[in-house]
Amino acid sequence: MLRFGLKRLASGLLTALVVVTATFFLIRLVPGDPATAMAPPNARIEQIERIRQNLGLDRPLWDQYFIYLERTARLDFGTSIRTGQPVLADLIDRIPASVELAVGAFFLILLIGLPIGIVAAVRRGSRFDYGWRLASSIGVGLPVFWVGLMFLWIFAYLIDLFPLGGRLGLDARLERTTGFVVIDALLAGRSDLILPSLHHLVLPAVALALPSIAFWIRLMRGSLLEVMREEYVRTARSKGLPRRQVIMRHGVRNALNPVVTTLGFEMVGLLTGAILVETVFAWPGVGNYVLASLQSRDYPVVQGATILIAILYVAVNSIVDIAQARLDPRILDSMAVAPA
Repeated sequence: MLRFGLKRLASGLLTALVVVTATFFLIRLVPGDPATAMAPPNARIEQIERIRQNLGLDRPLWDQYFIYLERTARLDFGTSIRTGQPVLADLIDRIPASVELAVGAFFLILLIGLPIGIVAAVRRGSRFDYGWRLASSIGVGLPVFWVGLMFLWIFAYLIDLFPLGGRLGLDARLERTTGFVVIDALLAGRSDLILPSLHHLVLPAVALALPSIAFWIRLMRGSLLEVMREEYVRTARSKGLPRRQVIMRHGVRNALNPVVTTLGFEMVGLLTGAILVETVFAWPGVGNYVLASLQSRDYPVVQGATILIAILYVAVNSIVDIAQARLDPRILDSMAVAPA
């Protein structure tokens, strides 16, 4: 297991280096001069040249690349053109909001998508199965921004059941400690803000989770049906074991192996794919921040966010691979080197 973990770590570091390198060269293919973009509207040529020198853009490309690697290793992504603050500080300030939204959507996937997929597989061919297969086929193709807009129109505007956006009401005042509203409310002794924060979270979390729930219903159903056709499941049935025990112990347990691999990427995907949801619901997360930066050509933010997301993907990929190896020892066996 230690050898497998070290191999995954080395592979992850190499992948991160490739992504960082690709980001460096691709960002320089974008039309426009970063120094001119960072300069004030009426800046003189001397001011633009000074900014270019501070950014190191007057140096040869390879010198810029190695400076860029050194700064990236220190998580120094530069300064945002829009806010004037360090990019890392801006990202850290907005990460809690994105994590809250992603975790809320992730729990909805676990609580709704996986159980429905299991029941649909167990009741294969029933009305329940056909109904959810049809619903999941429709749900997978729904654009998340359209879902968000429909939710706002129906549940926030027409029915007035949920707020229009944000994490708290405009008149709510809460001292920021961790950035997570529920935790900060508990630390500040403001239990009256916990339910309102969850109330604000419901619509964007459901909108973000809905296409994924449809996907996970199909994935869990297909994985369980495949496992239930295996020889060891038929053997368990022939021994007279209770049907529930066969399904849960031999079916669901083994069907979760490929599902666990995808769950890790689902969490990262929710974090990075919430740009449109955060924009629709005025959710002050990383996605909203990056979209605004794209619109204003804030290159340091786009570059820093891309690298941070890539590192996150690599870390999750390594953790998922190690977790899967623990669940399925055959992966470790396949890594074994035959003696000479």
